[in-house]
Amino acid sequence: MKNYEKIIKLYFNSVREFNEFESIPRDFGTGDLLYSAEIHTLQVIGKNANINLTELAAKLDISKSGASKFVKKLIEKKLITKSKYLSNRKEVVFNLTEKGVIAYLGHEKFDLEVFASIYKILSGLDEKEKEFLESFLDQLVSEVKKLNKK
Repeated sequence: MKNYEKIIKLYFNSVREFNEFESIPRDFGTGDLLYSAEIHTLQVIGKNANINLTELAAKLDISKSGASKFVKKLIEKKLITKSKYLSNRKEVVFNLTEKGVIAYLGHEKFDLEVFASIYKILSGLDEKEKEFLESFLDQLVSEVKKLNKK
């Protein structure tokens, strides 16, 4: 049981540290301080041109109202645009502005630099270790989601 406690403690320590890291707003080259949720919303829009709110919320794994809050902030910061298709005036879609592209690319570079040490650790694992780690984390996320529903 002691080994389990140590593993669980290490896992929660890593989650706590990562949450602290994610809570710090950062400038990705535009002069705007962006929180993690904002830059991740921007990243999804950058990778999915003409994305609508329903698709955006699904890709972020959040509610449509949550996605709408982030979209509003990004529009205010002039990082994304909101428009309608000529063929379907009801559907609203989002795209990056030029300023949004700068933040998008800045975040891509930031990710590579910041996570290089984690990528190095992962590259030292053999395929079976990587498969085990991925399986373990998938199961752990599933179990924690169940706990959240109780």
